[in-house]
Amino acid sequence: MPNKKTDYDVIRREERTEDEHRYLYELLMRRGENVACWRMPLYSIRVNMTDEYGNEGTADAQDVFSDEEKALGFFEKLVRNLATPIDLPYVLEDEMLG
Repeated sequence: MPNKKTDYDVIRREERTEDEHRYLYELLMRRGENVACWRMPLYSIRVNMTDEYGNEGTADAQDVFSDEEKALGFFEKLVRNLATPIDLPYVLEDEMLG
């Protein structure tokens, strides 16, 4: 059955610049009919980096948290450490195993 309704909200957005690289971090929350309990929010993370030449990379970790406090803590860790799109899956794996 196709997803009829999904709402995405940007809960938090942070932008940083260092060494001519622009980092954009977004914490997203969604509710949709395609999740087991559509009333329960799920949190995703998006990391975008643009280099000095305009080359852009993006990574998403979708629906990885159901707890807003844990999602915010992880999001702040990414921003604090200037995580790149390549870093995201490794940092997430450490978070889940740790």
